[in-house]
Amino acid sequence: MLLAVLACSCMRKQGEGAVTADENAVPTAEKTDSIANNNWFDAEMADGIAQTLPNTAILCDSVGSFELYKNLDIKSSDEHPNQWSLWLKDKKTGKVIFLIHTNNDAEPRWEEMTDANAIEVPLEQIAAGDCDRAFLIPNAPGKVYVEGCPDARNIWSYIYDIYMQRIIQLPANEGLVDIDIPNKCIRLSNYRYYPEGGRYSVVKTFTYSGRFIGEEPFDPETANL
Repeated sequence: MLLAVLACSCMRKQGEGAVTADENAVPTAEKTDSIANNNWFDAEMADGIAQTLPNTAILCDSVGSFELYKNLDIKSSDEHPNQWSLWLKDKKTGKVIFLIHTNNDAEPRWEEMTDANAIEVPLEQIAAGDCDRAFLIPNAPGKVYVEGCPDARNIWSYIYDIYMQRIIQLPANEGLVDIDIPNKCIRLSNYRYYPEGGRYSVVKTFTYSGRFIGEEPFDPETANL
């Protein structure tokens, strides 16, 4: 079963580095997602610190008892591009927590990635434009997909792990194609150039942790866009 999801993206210290493939791993989708005990997310929800959802927040997605919102915090000007924030609400308790801010002044990271390498980036370096798509990834508790187009050319795609306070940028530049829910895979489009000139696209498949599975030619007739 394939699902295409349409919808919208830091102020906590975070390390960075390449996300590499496990040489001994079977090149198929992940079977489980580990969730840490006593993690930041559970502590935030249990702590009861008052956080108020901005009254201008826009609902992006709802899964189970959780709702994901985006909010335009700072409108663009000559000095600053738009800045958005993501928020999560627990409908059962009414508690709201801030997740991340976008930063469209973040430096491009394309040169650090290969076709099969997602990279971990600092939470303050999420360049996701206007959060053109943001949703809670199905069958992956605590994981949020975010993408946007901050440079008006390339779509930057991220997976944010709420529980682990970690975000990866996926090596693709044309955004989401679809989600393979049973196999916990995400498919993204990526453009390249022929040596003799002209552009073409491929579809690249990754696990939710950013491990590269493979690629195939892009077929607009079958893409669930």
